[in-house]
Amino acid sequence: MASPERRIRVPKTVTRGEVFEVRTLARHVMESGVRFSTDNIVVIPRHILQEVQGFYNGRQVFRADWFSSVATNPYLSFRVKAVESGEIKVIWISDYNVRTSATAMIEVVEA
Repeated sequence: MASPERRIRVPKTVTRGEVFEVRTLARHVMESGVRFSTDNIVVIPRHILQEVQGFYNGRQVFRADWFSSVATNPYLSFRVKAVESGEIKVIWISDYNVRTSATAMIEVVEA
């Protein structure tokens, strides 16, 4: 189940062989490590989501490396071909190797 900080959306049902979209949203500050605090004395430490991985029934179908230029609360979508019913899981990995995830189920139907 998705935490409030991570969201994933997929269609409830898709036709076998259809390409469907996985949409994700991660609440994250994405600090680049080059901004100063409000008093201009201290550099705010870097804290970004470095990697995003997408899985379809345990098999990796998507991977992206992110860098400091990605916006706060990043949105991401990718497309997958429907083969069988099951779980779509997205994992976000931060600079500090903190892993968070969200999952959704899809049902594949015959045409």
